[in-house]
Amino acid sequence: MSNFSLSRGLKTHVPLVRPKTTIGAAVFVALYGLPHGAGAQQAVSNQAQPETTQGVLAEVTVTASRREQTLESVPYSLSVVSGDELTRTGVTDLASLTAQVPGLSMYDVGARYSGSLFPVIRGINATAVSIGFHTLEQAPVGTYIDNSPIDGYLQLDDVQRVEVLRGPQGTLYGAGALGGALRIIPNAPVLNSLSGSLEASGGTLAHSSGASYTADAVLNVPIGETLAFRASGKYSHEPGFIDVYGLLDRTGSPFTGTPVLANPADPVDSPGIFSGKNDWNDQNAFTGRASLLWKPDDKFNAQLAYTYADVNGNSGPVVNTEFQGGPYPLDPRITFPPGGEYQFFTPIEQPFSRRTTLGSLDLSYDVGFATVSATSSYYTTDGDLLSDQTYIIYGLPSFVGYYAGNPVNPRFIWTQEFADSAHTFTQEVRLVSNTGPDKRFDYTLGVFYETQTREGSWDIANPGSPERSVAQGCTGPISYNFQTGMYSPFPNCLLVAGPDDVYYTQEDTQHFRDLSEFGEFTWHFARHAQITAGVRHFEQDFTDVQSYSDLVFGTVVPPEPRSSQASKNTWKINSSYEYATSQFVYALWSQGFRRGGANAIPLSGAIGESNPALLYYSPDSTNNYEVGIKGRLANGLTYTFAVFDIEWDNPQVAGQTPVGNFAVWNAKKAASRGVEFDLNTPLFVPELRLLLSAAYADAKFTENYLIPADMFGNISGLAGQQLPGSPKTSAAATLNYDRRLGSGYDLLLSLNDTYRSAVPLSTFPGILGSIPAAPGMNIVNLSAALTRQPWHLGIYVTNLMDKWAVQEPAGSTELTNGLANFTTINQPREIFLRLGYSF
Repeated sequence: MSNFSLSRGLKTHVPLVRPKTTIGAAVFVALYGLPHGAGAQQAVSNQAQPETTQGVLAEVTVTASRREQTLESVPYSLSVVSGDELTRTGVTDLASLTAQVPGLSMYDVGARYSGSLFPVIRGINATAVSIGFHTLEQAPVGTYIDNSPIDGYLQLDDVQRVEVLRGPQGTLYGAGALGGALRIIPNAPVLNSLSGSLEASGGTLAHSSGASYTADAVLNVPIGETLAFRASGKYSHEPGFIDVYGLLDRTGSPFTGTPVLANPADPVDSPGIFSGKNDWNDQNAFTGRASLLWKPDDKFNAQLAYTYADVNGNSGPVVNTEFQGGPYPLDPRITFPPGGEYQFFTPIEQPFSRRTTLGSLDLSYDVGFATVSATSSYYTTDGDLLSDQTYIIYGLPSFVGYYAGNPVNPRFIWTQEFADSAHTFTQEVRLVSNTGPDKRFDYTLGVFYETQTREGSWDIANPGSPERSVAQGCTGPISYNFQTGMYSPFPNCLLVAGPDDVYYTQEDTQHFRDLSEFGEFTWHFARHAQITAGVRHFEQDFTDVQSYSDLVFGTVVPPEPRSSQASKNTWKINSSYEYATSQFVYALWSQGFRRGGANAIPLSGAIGESNPALLYYSPDSTNNYEVGIKGRLANGLTYTFAVFDIEWDNPQVAGQTPVGNFAVWNAKKAASRGVEFDLNTPLFVPELRLLLSAAYADAKFTENYLIPADMFGNISGLAGQQLPGSPKTSAAATLNYDRRLGSGYDLLLSLNDTYRSAVPLSTFPGILGSIPAAPGMNIVNLSAALTRQPWHLGIYVTNLMDKWAVQEPAGSTELTNGLANFTTINQPREIFLRLGYSF
């Protein structure tokens, strides 16, 4: 077998050979010394981080390019995390995965804000860390289960591997892969094999009186010779670790329920009834997947799959460390205790929920010269959450009277409800040539169609305050004199609200359609060298419809649709050279693209925008220039080193305008430049191996931009500002020790350390005048597992040192004596035991 076959993605592993050039020889010797006469032939596994055999790591096979290739032969930066590694390092979802993959980041606050957060790769994101309203722009990273796009929240369960494709992937993965793509590869049904597993775990969470627990099961059932069915399910409960105080007893729903009066005889001045709760911020999640495989022969394959995920809980990891205790600012008759590292204050419960589903059908048929594949998918996600801004509104004297009355209602609450949903259908058909050692040309051709509807709503209520103003005897509407700083006198103190005291409603509906054709063509112009060119052509339509109703200020904006269209080509060229067996150098230019859109915002009224340029935003695009070196040695050591420069044109920025409208606009230019490194190597002891990775991405605006807004201010950004949502530097190291103890027992120890530098959360100054940022943090995890088939028992510890780390600092120091100072933190140490049985 010639060495040429390995560079074509075949699974045959060949002995080491001498380098083909002087430069290749120098690199060869620098990497692993003088070449040996022959290397042992390695067995190939389709697992991402497979078991070791006598200290040798098996080869990793990936399908990121739509065909099977060895990890080292893929000519761009690609990280792979196996299902075993996810378990060892305590990864449960995409947010926790980001700590293990440098260069990949996501704001990790549990599932609460999964409708407005997305992964970021190489820092390609210009939107502030969003909380509340759903995402308006297209996410900068494409996320897939197998070949089907997905959005929403799900646990990573029964997963074979996760592939992290760094850098723009516009040709094969389309619009939205501006900074890269994530592929979750679940375990597929296996023919002629009855197998399964049952597993349960229980544990303790520091600073919590509750217990965490999970239960999951997998079953693979053969149905005759050509059919197989696989089902998996996982339920998990995470207890809260934050104690809350200041909850008001209320009647009715958490959103519109009216506070209960401590003295029913005094509807005007009666205090509320306050209480507290321990372990307030709990979370419950279920993820299930069922798939049916039909494989009547070696040429045809069909897999039908359905994934369902549901998550719910209360609040998030938010605390108040600055309130010193004392009188409640809204009602000095009530006294609050001081805050603390695991203490929070709020007058309302803040529940959240999200449901995500994905149905998909994958078909493939080998016609001899190529394989024809088709993927049909339909996914939905819908979520709802409550948020509270009572203390912040109370700290704004010129506004609070409109919602809390004059004098202020001692039982005033200001509740917000955010809801979102997305329904997406996609269809992709691909023709992928069958490769081989005698083939000089490879190609991938395809067409893709997507139609999507996304909806979001934002409602605000001040339950009980309008009724109190009636009980006061108010007859005229309240008003504020900015010259005197005084509200209108009695009886002009009447508050305005609609049914259930909901006074503000905003609804947004987006319709998006994408039709594209794509292709990649590879020429193996020499035995050990190739060049690939790719292109994708997009035709897109986008429509946005928003409506507003603000009864307090008498503003009603009826729905008015605005549309935009885009036609775009994205390109890719890469070349790679195998200078020694399984040792590659590569160079890459690739483009990414993201749809533009329209903002259906008003141009008149109390919340009207003065600049019509805000009605539309352009598509943005990235150009990635990358060089790297990748390889695999005879002992199974694999490595990647990449240097990249991404130039970003018209970066999309989403946020609220100075008036308060949600919108997307374009900055001018940004860039991300950096390096990435991955190493997976056995060490001096055969049972010991090290996984080490690091990334540096200097992502920032490279040109100033200014969008005139109105008298409340302009929208702007400055060259040199670091882009939000990701650190400049991140690293992860895992040390695994696998040892056979005898009598069928196997011991597996794992020590994991992750690091990230500071993360800016916006490009706009906060209340204090500075740009908020999360300081850097370092977290250590530890696990130990003992296996004697069919049983296994393990102990797992996340955040071993129980570090308290800030993920978002408090935004103010003066409002309500610090009661409105909310700090978002990480999860404390968790220790749990896991017992499993496999058959």
